[in-house]
Amino acid sequence: MDTKDFEQPGADAIVATVQREISNGPTILFHDAGGDRAQTVDALREVLPWLKEQGYSFGFPVR
Repeated sequence: MDTKDFEQPGADAIVATVQREISNGPTILFHDAGGDRAQTVDALREVLPWLKEQGYSFGFPVR
Protein backbone atom coordinates (compact mmCIF):
# COMPACT_ATOMS: atom_id res chain seq x y z
CA MET A 1 0.00 0.00 0.00
CA ASP A 2 1.47 3.33 -1.07
CA THR A 3 0.82 6.19 1.34
CA LYS A 4 1.76 8.71 -1.38
CA ASP A 5 3.41 10.74 1.36
CA PHE A 6 5.79 12.11 -1.30
CA GLU A 7 2.89 14.29 -2.47
CA GLN A 8 2.97 15.94 0.98
CA PRO A 9 -0.79 15.81 1.56
CA GLY A 10 -0.39 16.43 5.30
CA ALA A 11 0.04 14.04 8.21
CA ASP A 12 -3.73 13.65 8.72
CA ALA A 13 -4.22 12.57 5.10
CA ILE A 14 -1.33 10.10 5.32
CA VAL A 15 -2.80 8.58 8.50
CA ALA A 16 -6.25 8.38 6.89
CA THR A 17 -4.79 6.60 3.86
CA VAL A 18 -3.12 3.98 6.05
CA GLN A 19 -6.25 3.42 8.13
CA ARG A 20 -8.44 3.17 5.02
CA GLU A 21 -6.13 0.99 2.91
CA ILE A 22 -4.46 -1.33 5.47
CA SER A 23 -6.93 -4.10 4.66
CA ASN A 24 -5.48 -4.23 1.11
CA GLY A 25 -2.21 -5.68 2.39
CA PRO A 26 0.20 -5.57 5.27
CA THR A 27 3.04 -3.77 3.47
CA ILE A 28 3.00 0.01 3.81
CA LEU A 29 5.28 2.17 1.65
CA PHE A 30 6.63 5.42 3.07
CA HIS A 31 9.22 7.56 1.28
CA ASP A 32 12.35 8.98 2.88
CA ALA A 33 13.83 11.13 0.11
CA GLY A 34 12.91 14.14 -1.95
CA GLY A 35 12.80 16.96 0.55
CA ASP A 36 11.14 17.66 3.84
CA ARG A 37 9.67 14.48 5.34
CA ALA A 38 8.17 16.16 8.43
CA GLN A 39 4.63 15.14 7.41
CA THR A 40 5.70 11.52 7.07
CA VAL A 41 7.40 11.54 10.48
CA ASP A 42 4.34 13.15 12.08
CA ALA A 43 2.09 10.55 10.45
CA LEU A 44 4.31 7.69 11.63
CA ARG A 45 4.05 8.94 15.21
CA GLU A 46 0.31 8.35 14.96
CA VAL A 47 0.21 5.36 12.60
CA LEU A 48 2.68 3.08 14.39
CA PRO A 49 0.87 3.02 17.76
CA TRP A 50 -2.47 2.65 15.97
CA LEU A 51 -1.19 -0.34 13.97
CA LYS A 52 0.14 -1.95 17.13
CA GLU A 53 -3.27 -1.50 18.77
CA GLN A 54 -4.80 -3.25 15.75
CA GLY A 55 -2.55 -6.26 16.36
CA TYR A 56 0.05 -5.66 13.65
CA SER A 57 3.75 -6.27 14.21
CA PHE A 58 6.66 -4.71 12.37
CA GLY A 59 9.46 -6.13 10.29
CA PHE A 60 11.82 -5.22 7.50
CA PRO A 61 12.28 -6.89 4.12
CA VAL A 62 15.07 -9.46 3.99
CA ARG A 63 17.44 -9.19 1.04
